[in-house]
Amino acid sequence: MTKIIPYSTQSISKHDIAAVIKVLKSKFLTQGPVVKIFEKTVAKQTDAKYAVAFNSATSALHASCLAFALSSNDIVWTVPNTFVASANCVLLAGGKIDFVDIDPNTNNMDIELLEKKLIKAKKQKKLPKIVIPVHFSGNPYLQDKVKNLSNKYNFKIIEDASHAIGASYQNEKVGSCKWSDITVFSFHPVKIITTIEGGVATTNSLKLYNKLKLFGNHGITKDSKKFQKSRCKRRISRS
Repeated sequence: MTKIIPYSTQSISKHDIAAVIKVLKSKFLTQGPVVKIFEKTVAKQTDAKYAVAFNSATSALHASCLAFALSSNDIVWTVPNTFVASANCVLLAGGKIDFVDIDPNTNNMDIELLEKKLIKAKKQKKLPKIVIPVHFSGNPYLQDKVKNLSNKYNFKIIEDASHAIGASYQNEKVGSCKWSDITVFSFHPVKIITTIEGGVATTNSLKLYNKLKLFGNHGITKDSKKFQKSRCKRRISRS
């Protein structure tokens, strides 16, 4: 029999099992107090102001694209050596996807190629609305340089940090969003920390945070200030 070398294996402790059992015996199996604790913990650990939990990083990436009102006329760039969700999130949101090749020394987005592509795209009036760089294998990309280009060419940055929880760049934690608008983490079993399935988006923008919360909850809110009211007029017909 051929020996199978697994892509990754999870490590589950007795403490993990006890924590799950505690939730199973509680009143909430979804959207309960443990989720809020988890969100606050991720925000604290990454030095971000806000964190929103999702059922997967794919959903978090999708919601992040929707938070920027991506349309069929908008273009998003990412890298070709990543999980399909980095590109599929754009298609799910109705946008167009294109790619920037990687630096073979880092396996991250090649900054020189990115700048050349931006110069060409500006001439063609086809600049991206969003760029999604990936921290490949947890190795941070050149975040400050991408941010400088973002300021110059006016695109938003969504970090795909699925592999990079706990990583740092220039003494700044990945997820702090110092050089991005939104950072997305994955908690799939092959990642550093697992919630079996799950993802989190961090941001420092209250506006984006509120949008992410809405998209993560099917647009449902208990905040009466956000209710959209309309008057219905009954038409009475007389015979």
